[in-house]
Amino acid sequence: MDFLQRIFKRPGFLGLDIGSYSLKLAEAYQKGSQIVISNFGQIRLPSGAVTAGIVKDEEAFLEAFNTLYMHLKPRSSFLNLGLYAYTVFYDRIPVGFTEGEDFNQAVLSEIESFIPFNIDDIYYDYVPLLQKEENNIEIIFATVQKEYVDKLMELFAKLKVELNAIDVDIFALSNLWEYLYGPGKRLILDIGYGRSLAVFLDENGPLFSREIDLGTSKIIRNIVQELEVSWEEGEKLHLQIPEGEAGYTIREIYSEFFRNLLEEIENSLNIFKAKYYFSPEEVYVIGGGSLIPGLEEFLAENLKFNFRSFSLQDKLSFSKDFDPEYIDYINKAGVLAVAQAIREFLV
Repeated sequence: MDFLQRIFKRPGFLGLDIGSYSLKLAEAYQKGSQIVISNFGQIRLPSGAVTAGIVKDEEAFLEAFNTLYMHLKPRSSFLNLGLYAYTVFYDRIPVGFTEGEDFNQAVLSEIESFIPFNIDDIYYDYVPLLQKEENNIEIIFATVQKEYVDKLMELFAKLKVELNAIDVDIFALSNLWEYLYGPGKRLILDIGYGRSLAVFLDENGPLFSREIDLGTSKIIRNIVQELEVSWEEGEKLHLQIPEGEAGYTIREIYSEFFRNLLEEIENSLNIFKAKYYFSPEEVYVIGGGSLIPGLEEFLAENLKFNFRSFSLQDKLSFSKDFDPEYIDYINKAGVLAVAQAIREFLV
C-alpha cells in the first residue's frame, strides 16, 4: 500500500529497515523474470537515535545512513521505506454503497468512522479485497499521521536518495510471503532489539498484529543489572556467555526471556483466535532475535504449531559475491529491508 505515488520501470530499488538497533539497507533489481538481491548492509545506530520506528536524533540518523550508503555504493538511488506496524492504524472493513454512489467517497466515510483521528490529519490508502455481496465490498485500509510522514519526507530530502514509496512493513512482509509460498494462514514472529511483533496473515493478507514489549535489549539490560557491568560489556556477554557463576546468571536471564516471550506469543494467539475463530497453519520466526540459539526450537516445542523454515532463496537470487553465511543472516535479520527493496517487482 502506498502513501507516495508509485514509479515503475526503474532498474533497481533500495529497501530500508529502520530499527532501534541498526539501519539495514538492501538493493534489488529484476533480470528477466528473476529478482536479484545485489546489495545488503547494516550499520549500528547510537542508543536512542530511533525508538519504535520514530527517528529521535536526526543528526545521528543522517550520519549513519550516509555512512552506510557510501560503504555500499548502490547503483540505485530510489528508496522504498517501510513504516512500522505500531506507527500505522490498519483494519479490514466492509464498505456498503448504493448504485451510482462514488465508491471512493463511500470508503472514506467508512474509514473516518473507524479511525480515532481526524481524517484531515492522516494519509490513507486502501485495497479492495473481495465482494461480500452486491453493493458490499471488503477492503483493507491503512492510515498514518501526516505529521509523522511529512517529517520523514523532510528528513530523507536531506539524503542522496529519492523516495519511491512509503509502505507499511507488515504489508511488504505479506506480499513477500505470498510471492514465496502462495496465500496462507500464517503467523510471522519478528523478534527485534527493542520489541517484537506478532503478525497474523490469511489468504488475503494482513489480518491482525500485536506488539510485544520484549526484545534482545531486555536480555542485555538484565545482564547489566545483575552483573553490574557497563552496557558495552553486557552486549559482549550476551553473545559470548562465559563459564562460572556469571555464565549461569546469563543463562537464567535467557531462560526468563524465553518464558516471557512464549507467554506473550500465547496471549497474542488467544486474542487472535477469540476475534477471528481460527489458528495459523504455519509459523515463521525472523528478526535479529531469531538468531538466539535454541529460541525457535523452544517456541516450536511449547506452542505445538507447524514452525517452517524460511529462505529468500526459495524464489529470489543473490549476486555471486554474497557469502553463504551472510545470506543465512539476511534470511533472519534482513527480511524487512529485502521486502521493501523488491516490492515493485511483485506488483
